[in-house]
Amino acid sequence: MDQVIDVYLDVLESKRKRFPNNFFIGAEGKAYMSYITSYLLEKHLSIPLHKIPLQVTADTLWSHRLRPPAMIYGWNYYEVIDNAYPGKFKPWDFRQVPHKYWKGKEGKNRAIQAVKYMIEKELNIPLHELPLQINSHFFKEYKLGGVFDLFGQSPFLVMDAAYPGLFKPWQFANVPMNCWKNQSYIQEAMDDFLFNQLHFLSYEEAFLKIKSQHFNDGRLTGLFQMAFANQMSNVKDWIKQQGMQKAN
Repeated sequence: MDQVIDVYLDVLESKRKRFPNNFFIGAEGKAYMSYITSYLLEKHLSIPLHKIPLQVTADTLWSHRLRPPAMIYGWNYYEVIDNAYPGKFKPWDFRQVPHKYWKGKEGKNRAIQAVKYMIEKELNIPLHELPLQINSHFFKEYKLGGVFDLFGQSPFLVMDAAYPGLFKPWQFANVPMNCWKNQSYIQEAMDDFLFNQLHFLSYEEAFLKIKSQHFNDGRLTGLFQMAFANQMSNVKDWIKQQGMQKAN
């Protein structure tokens, strides 16, 4: 492979105008590309392996004459790196995700798979804990901001795409816009809150015992603020109305 690197250095130093014809064709050509890429990053640029996602962008490769061979295969910069380090890195590990990686139907499928990979393989988060742990900080910390933007920055919409029908919008700290204008969501959220979380046995008991602090403790301050205008009198009016409807 020393001869391969000699050819690359000649191109890099403009001693050659370009790589020889058919240099990167076939399996051997891909092996040459792999060797040149790892040489560039680890030897020529002295980038430690674990820092490649932090320090390498498309411009790193293209400015070092690797764009023409990448174009032979139609590769973006990540695919060039993946050829050199198969399975070592994920596209979202990098500061610069490949252009249009999250776009279209294929991009949406990639986004869903990326989230599920992080949840199930990397972090091993139990499904019942997802509403507690999946928030804007999660997407920022694990470099999935593009995914978050794709779903309107709604943790629920991301989770509903990844695990259809498993969660309700109001289970998440950041509920989708206008969630608390939807009467069916308010009904579901309140019934779950009163009877499953607070374990009241009836609307009558809930009417007597409900306190504003319960909403804080149950992470439902948004419900209290948006659906009931921060007024316990509105909460009690709603509970009373539900009790009357049930009695009828």
